[in-house]
Amino acid sequence: MNMKQKRLARYRAIYEKNAVRYTSAENGVKYLQYANLFFTWLYVLAYGIFWLYALKSTSIHSKDLISVFFAPAFTLILVSAMRLAIDRPRPYSSRGAGITPLAPKKDRDGDSFPSRHLACATAIAMTFLPYFPFIGSFLLMTTFALAYVRFSLGVHYPSDLAVGILVGALCGITVFI
Repeated sequence: MNMKQKRLARYRAIYEKNAVRYTSAENGVKYLQYANLFFTWLYVLAYGIFWLYALKSTSIHSKDLISVFFAPAFTLILVSAMRLAIDRPRPYSSRGAGITPLAPKKDRDGDSFPSRHLACATAIAMTFLPYFPFIGSFLLMTTFALAYVRFSLGVHYPSDLAVGILVGALCGITVFI
């Protein structure tokens, strides 16, 4: 067994041990899927509300509006390009670990690395930090909950999630510049 096969086998064992928690609990998978939707929409709504506030606020300068828009938008574009270039298989694909995911499979089996959900969520959280530190901190903490949910659903490897957070944080730092 080569190194890649060993890593995939180790991932598969950890994933399957974790998945049992949800498959054995009544409605466990459904709640996990709802958590994924909740966290995803939390960031979309928070960002939308922040934009409405920023546009009406006199305390946020137009220069700042550009960086508040730029950080998450650039993150989305950058991560989408990275995913197309890298085309890492999803954990549930035959090219990946071959697991049975707890979320519906996508038509494509690539586009796993890095996690776009986590990158954008982190960049959005970072946009809040200079203006609303408490909300920004809360959103940053919930990125880890979202990471756990995305791993538990079987749609990303841990490295996809970690690099997604890192890319989002690096792009989000532009708000502070």
